[in-house]
Amino acid sequence: MIKAVFIDIDNTLLDFNKCALWSMKKAFEDYNLNFNEQMFDTFNTVNNRLWLEIEKGDLTKEELYACRWNMIFAILGIDVDGVRFENVFYSYLTESAEPVDGALEILKYLSGKYIVCAASNASYEQQIKRLDNAGMTEYLDKIFISEQIGFSKPKKEFFEKCFEEIAPILPSEAVMIGDSLTADVGGGKAAGMKTCWYDHNATFENSPVPDFTVRTLAEIKNYL
Repeated sequence: MIKAVFIDIDNTLLDFNKCALWSMKKAFEDYNLNFNEQMFDTFNTVNNRLWLEIEKGDLTKEELYACRWNMIFAILGIDVDGVRFENVFYSYLTESAEPVDGALEILKYLSGKYIVCAASNASYEQQIKRLDNAGMTEYLDKIFISEQIGFSKPKKEFFEKCFEEIAPILPSEAVMIGDSLTADVGGGKAAGMKTCWYDHNATFENSPVPDFTVRTLAEIKNYL
């Protein structure tokens, strides 16, 4: 019997792509830089690769913040200090709070039925602020952020720390919902949890294999 629901934040509860696009445009405006949509594609390529390195344990968030925009600007041929630009971008991103379609509705549905926990690899203060801005905090019983926990998903230590906070609930009595096969599905399965892959891009990948897959958050109601 499922008693607790863990749910990822970026691109599961909050639309990171929309938030990052808005933040990038605002930061470019501050620097009087010309912007086009192809530049955001470059951001996504670099950012996704760096976060995958974090999930593997080969990179820290601090290292990501130090190199991300220098790498992007090198590709784009823009002569700007990437570390200083990161601070501006990060500030805008902290204020951004664009919910994924159906996110508030599914939180309201789950709240009261289960112990609902947000679980994210990111900055603690930033994610708390974004969840507050999106009006989601009141529906969450616990918020587990890697910076606070000391370990990142998919490491087993991340989940062990989380379950210490919601004892006596066992991993077998919880489900991990998220868009990352590596961090959410792989991490959840290794921890002994049920897993739900939010495959919003309809990529139809199947490794590792989740217990169930949804294309929209509303479909979660079919399983919980």
